[in-house]
Amino acid sequence: MDPTRFIEGIDRQLARRKVELSNLSIMVSEQNPDPHRLSCIARSAVVLAYAHWEGFVKRGSSAYVEYISSAGLKVADLKFPFQAAYVLSTFKRASGSVKTRYLGELLQEIDTRRAEVFVVSADKCIDTESNISSSVFKEIVQGIGLDVLPFYETRSVFIDQRIVLARNQVAHGELVSFDAADVRDRIDGVRLLIDTYADQLKDAASANAYLRI
Repeated sequence: MDPTRFIEGIDRQLARRKVELSNLSIMVSEQNPDPHRLSCIARSAVVLAYAHWEGFVKRGSSAYVEYISSAGLKVADLKFPFQAAYVLSTFKRASGSVKTRYLGELLQEIDTRRAEVFVVSADKCIDTESNISSSVFKEIVQGIGLDVLPFYETRSVFIDQRIVLARNQVAHGELVSFDAADVRDRIDGVRLLIDTYADQLKDAASANAYLRI
C-alpha cells in the first residue's frame, strides 16, 4: 500500500492552515495599528488558531483511519485500538450481561470478526469531545495506535491554557485582550504542534505503524 496520496493530502491540508496562520501573524504585527482594530484582530486570531488546531487534529486523524480502512487489511493484523473500534458494537450489545453464556458468545463473535476486512468510520476511533484539550488529544493519538510523544507532554499546559482556554474565553463573550507578541506566540505554538503531528501521521503511514507486531 503506497502512502503517497495520504501524505500528499496531509501536506495540502497542513499548507492551507499554515498560510492562514501566517497571515494572522502578519496582521497582528502591523506597525502602529489602531488599538481597537488590533484588539479585534488579536481576539479573532486566538479563535482561529484554536480552530486550526482542532481542525487539523480531527481531519488528519480521520484521514489516517480512512487510509487504513482503504487498505483491505484483516482486523487481526492491526493494532488493538483498531481491533477494538471494529468490534465496538459487539461490546456494546453485551455490556449489560455477566452470564458466562453471553460472554462466551461475545468472545466467539469477536474472534470471528477479527478475520474480517477492517473498514470503520473515523468516528469509531476518534472522539474530539467539546474541545481538543491536551488530555483529549492524547486519547485521540492513542486511539489510532500512535505514541504520545514527549513533545506533546511538554506542551500540555500550552494547549490547555493558551489555546483552549483562550478560545473559550473569546467564544463565550469574555472581553479578554491579547497583545501582538502574545498572539504571535500562540500562533507559532499551534504551527509547531500541527507540524509535529503531521510528521507523526506521515511517518506512521510510511512505516506501517498501524500493524500489530
